[in-house]
Amino acid sequence: MTDFDALLKRSFAEAHEPADDGFSLNVGRAVAKREASLKTRSYIQYGAIAIGAAAVTWGLYSLAGVFGQDLLGAVGLEAARAQSALTTAQDVSAEAQGFLQSMGAGLTQILLATAALAGGAVAYRASQD
Repeated sequence: MTDFDALLKRSFAEAHEPADDGFSLNVGRAVAKREASLKTRSYIQYGAIAIGAAAVTWGLYSLAGVFGQDLLGAVGLEAARAQSALTTAQDVSAEAQGFLQSMGAGLTQILLATAALAGGAVAYRASQD
């Protein structure tokens, strides 16, 4: 034992120990009471969550009953339209040929406009010199 420990024991030899008055028993009871109340509160919260989830489920069930038939009818109609569009697809090569023709005409116009602008810029530069 170090000198410091001996000094502490001598200094507090007459000190009152709280355990003698039932301090630890009182603390244990208070902690047990608090833990019991927290456990009860958590059970009440779980019950409230279950009641809220049941209410939301009932509301969604009610909405599904009202709008379900219309929704299923619309989904069926859209599925039929999609299936019809897939079975009557147009010829891809004809579409590609039309696209290339339109691109060719558009590129020709773009090239002509670019050439005119470049020619104008060259003529302006030549006249400035």
